[in-house]
Amino acid sequence: MKTFKQYLAESSKEEAVSKLTDLFEHEVYKQIPGTTSSYRQDAANTNTKTQWHSHVYAKANGGGNELYSVNVSGSGHDGSSGIKIPSDHADFFRSKGYDIKPDNILESLNLEQLQEEKYYLVLLEDA
Repeated sequence: MKTFKQYLAESSKEEAVSKLTDLFEHEVYKQIPGTTSSYRQDAANTNTKTQWHSHVYAKANGGGNELYSVNVSGSGHDGSSGIKIPSDHADFFRSKGYDIKPDNILESLNLEQLQEEKYYLVLLEDA
C-alpha cells in the first residue's frame, strides 16, 4: 500500500495541488454563523492589486451559487458592487474587520462624505 507522500510524488504538480485542495476543502470554506451560507477568505495580492476579500456561497463548503464577494473595504469584489447583503452576513463580516456600510450595500455611495470640489452630481432625464 502506498503512502500519501508516495501517491503525491507520482502525480504531476497540478494533480498534486488538486488532490491536496480536495483533501482540505472542508478547511477552506467556513460557515457564516446562524446561516446555511459559507465563505472563503482570500488574501490580498499586490500583483493583481486585490484586497483581502471573501467569496460567499449559498450552501456549506462552497456549495451552491456564489452569492457575492466582498473586499475588506466593504466594496464589491468580482462584480459584486451594488449588492445588498443580508444583515447577518454584514454583521459577521463587520466582526471580522470588514468595513460594511450601515445599509449593507457593497460599495454604496454616501453623498454626505463627498467633497464638492472633487465631485459633481448629475441627474439625467429621458427626453
